[in-house]
Amino acid sequence: MRIAMIQMASASGDVERNISRAFSMMEEAAEKSDLLVLPELWTIGYNFHHFEEHILSRHALLLEKLSDFARTHRVTLSPGTLPIRHGAIIRNTGFLFAPDGKCIAEYSKRHLFQGYLEAQLFHPGDALMQTRIHGIQTGMAVCYEFYFPKMWRKMAKAGTTLVLAPASWPKKHILQWRVLSAARAIENGICICAVNMAGTYKDVVLGGHSRFIDPLGHVLAEAGEGEEICYAEYDEEKYKDLGKKLSVVSGVVYGKQ
Repeated sequence: MRIAMIQMASASGDVERNISRAFSMMEEAAEKSDLLVLPELWTIGYNFHHFEEHILSRHALLLEKLSDFARTHRVTLSPGTLPIRHGAIIRNTGFLFAPDGKCIAEYSKRHLFQGYLEAQLFHPGDALMQTRIHGIQTGMAVCYEFYFPKMWRKMAKAGTTLVLAPASWPKKHILQWRVLSAARAIENGICICAVNMAGTYKDVVLGGHSRFIDPLGHVLAEAGEGEEICYAEYDEEKYKDLGKKLSVVSGVVYGKQ
């Protein structure tokens, strides 16, 4: 399975421009890929000013367009995360669209970043995501959740071998991005597709360096700091059930968590 990691530079607060840019990059990637993955909160660029204006309902036109894109291009689409209204609350939510356009899974970020407005504006999710893409057991984690190893262990023990990780990770903490993403892959025996944002929001430079990491910690593909599409290959047979097996071994070595 060929994966396109769409590392876009989101214009702060310019939703229409960001949507147009994302679809342009998706068009390019769809010709070469089976699975497309976007970063975290790419429509608003992690800009929470005028936040209420940019919240989407579960029946928003954008979600319909994303579904139509997946169906038209016959690709699996993971459109990062979006600010979604769930009844009376707002969640930082990712979706997964199958090649027939059907939404087959969703995940709302469970661990919200406390250092900015995210934890004040969003409500945490309450469940892990587990679904199958081309027969591959797949999960999702979002950005800051690299700091929470227990959720990764749970996914691996349940048989997950691929985790999609959309993010808006700053450049000044890019060392942690590299170390934590590799650690989560190695200790759980899983592949991680981590897709970060590029560009600048006010005085915060986003780190880029989207990466695909195998269960041994090898970085098989990595983007630079700027806007680009980075491609990686997932070997379905090589990684089959590997996470479940290695999580048992690492559980013995490191103890239950």
